[in-house]
Amino acid sequence: NEGAAAVARRLARQPGPGRRRIPLGVNLGKSKLAPIDEAVADYLESFRLLAGHADYLVLNVSSPNTPGLRQLQDADRLRELLAAVTAANRERAQGGADRKPILLKVAPDLTFPQIDAVLETIAQHGLDGIIATNTTLARPGPFAQVNQAGGLSGAPLRRRSTEIINYIARATSGRLPIIGVGGIMDAESAGEKLDAGATLVQVYTGLVYRGPFFPAAVARALADRQNR
Repeated sequence: NEGAAAVARRLARQPGPGRRRIPLGVNLGKSKLAPIDEAVADYLESFRLLAGHADYLVLNVSSPNTPGLRQLQDADRLRELLAAVTAANRERAQGGADRKPILLKVAPDLTFPQIDAVLETIAQHGLDGIIATNTTLARPGPFAQVNQAGGLSGAPLRRRSTEIINYIARATSGRLPIIGVGGIMDAESAGEKLDAGATLVQVYTGLVYRGPFFPAAVARALADRQNR
């Protein structure tokens, strides 16, 4: 995209937090031009530019499309990042602005011990939730011979993301809000994420294949499912 400053200018022309019907989340990721050792400063600058326009913010440390980004899931780097951003969020609130909910978006390729370390760091810094999961570097089944860079999304991701959602829900005794994402192509796969422990669901590939009315159709089907 064009970067945080351009996004901030566009959002400044729109209704702000508390003045729109649909909450707006802003996903922050390191620029591909920023070296990994300068990643924290890069996130802080994006936070400074965009926090005032967002209802919540996501620290994306799991995109496979930005060189070096996933290194930020390592325990030491993650602690540094979360400490810096949550401190900036507190300072912002002390200055009279509203405190922003902050979530962390993780990869489906983490092992369960790695997820445990991430959850411990999230708890230490009081994050408001987690998004599980981003796209995968795995190439399962018919994709085994595909040698293409980037993350795989959609139906091949469904099972693994659900496993991770369920693991996080059990590891945190359901206390950490989870946005479940990965392979949601219909109401059944969305309900599967909720049954696994997700609080909310997020779609992207399903939206591409099913069109702009797909989220509304899923929401109606889930409401009907709940009322049975």
